Amino acid sequence: MAAGGLSRSERKAAERVRRLREEQQRERLRQVSRILRKAVTERSAEEGRLLAESEDLVTELQGRSRRREGLKRRQEEVCDDPEELRRKVQELASAVRNSKYLVVYTGAGISTAASIPDYRGPNGVWTLLQKGRSISATDLSEADPTLTHMSIARLHEQKLVQHVVSQNCDGLHLRSGLPRMAISELHGNMHIEVLKKYPRLWCMTKPPSRRPKLYIVNLQWTPKDDWATLKLHGKCDDVMRLLMDELGLEIPHYSRWQDPIFSLATPLRAGEEGSHSQKPLCRSREEGPSDQGTPPSPAPIRGGWFGRGCTKRTKRKRVT
Repeated sequence: MAAGGLSRSERKAAERVRRLREEQQRERLRQVSRILRKAVTERSAEEGRLLAESEDLVTELQGRSRRREGLKRRQEEVCDDPEELRRKVQELASAVRNSKYLVVYTGAGISTAASIPDYRGPNGVWTLLQKGRSISATDLSEADPTLTHMSIARLHEQKLVQHVVSQNCDGLHLRSGLPRMAISELHGNMHIEVLKKYPRLWCMTKPPSRRPKLYIVNLQWTPKDDWATLKLHGKCDDVMRLLMDELGLEIPHYSRWQDPIFSLATPLRAGEEGSHSQKPLCRSREEGPSDQGTPPSPAPIRGGWFGRGCTKRTKRKRVT
């Protein structure tokens, strides 16, 4: 006899009974599920009685179906028609002009035009993994800043955007010419890893009337949709092109000659070409300087952690 008072054979018999009940419950669940997929007019009287006797299972299956449909709708990409999108962009442009302190929060969607996959899109990393499909590696060093990156840099230059907060780690904001002090990279970038918690980012501790206005540009559902003042369903580059036109600002052209990553790069010396497995970075020949002299000098390096480590404080000479 065991400590619980049951012999080994009795425990085995109880386990068999438990497993049999679970299998009967699963079979009943499958039957109810098949019946619910039928139209009401196609169900037999016996199937109707089975549904009536299994109200708890019907409720559970209907709840599962609603959750699946909700998740499916959240993954769908919705595009505003051109006239509606232009109207929303006009409202967004007015908010940009009248804002006291404008912060742009960016995610993976602004880099898809640079052939960097997002996460929740139809071909996103999470979407493919949930489908059991493999994902290919992306070389971030081959990506260039997109129209949206360049537009944000110009908006900051014109003092319409005061700061940028980004979840992205591709480093394209910095390569677009945005100053380091104007961006907070929550997860670092391809040159440095930073993990930060940001519980106060959305000012959720404040009452709704005191929170900053939120404008969202996204093709899919986001958790902040219900709090947004305006939701624009469109691709980032399309929205930014319309916004810059509405503001009367020219979108700067990206040039690798002005990209800070190249001013920090060290050219390979003779014999070093085969010493690495990465594709070497080089400026495009088509973008060379107009004259045959030396290429234009890049913007001066002001120190910081972008590829150079932390800035050291300069030592002052002691005056005797």
